Amino acid sequence: MGSTVGTLLRLVLQHPARAARLPVDLIPTENAEGQALIGIIDAMSTGDLATNAGLGALVEQFRETPHGDTLARVAGELVDAEFDEAVVELLFEDSVRKLHADAIGREIAALTAKERETGLAPIERHRLAELLIEKMNLVNLGKVQDV
Repeated sequence: MGSTVGTLLRLVLQHPARAARLPVDLIPTENAEGQALIGIIDAMSTGDLATNAGLGALVEQFRETPHGDTLARVAGELVDAEFDEAVVELLFEDSVRKLHADAIGREIAALTAKERETGLAPIERHRLAELLIEKMNLVNLGKVQDV
């Protein structure tokens, strides 16, 4: 499972405080990992989960919820893993950027499809232009950081 959401879930399980830095509106909810990630973000934002909660405490808190099995499985994969914090932080930032790029791509695709079917209103055409510029900027940002 190499999805962006799966990666972010693993990174948040290692350090729950990272959940506060995630754009909840960009996280896809069609899979268990995305739903569990949103559950953690919600618990963090309501104060039901401490930012310094350990892996075991976090899994235990969600044990009787729909996210319990997903979190227990992913946590089990992390138990013996060693992580370089500098690499992990770059991976986190890159994954958030990918979530953003995916959301932009979905919106561009929806507007492009609408343009083909029924045409776009001026405000929609303007939004499409904004999205294309934003996508280009994200791609360029990624290139600069790869150097």
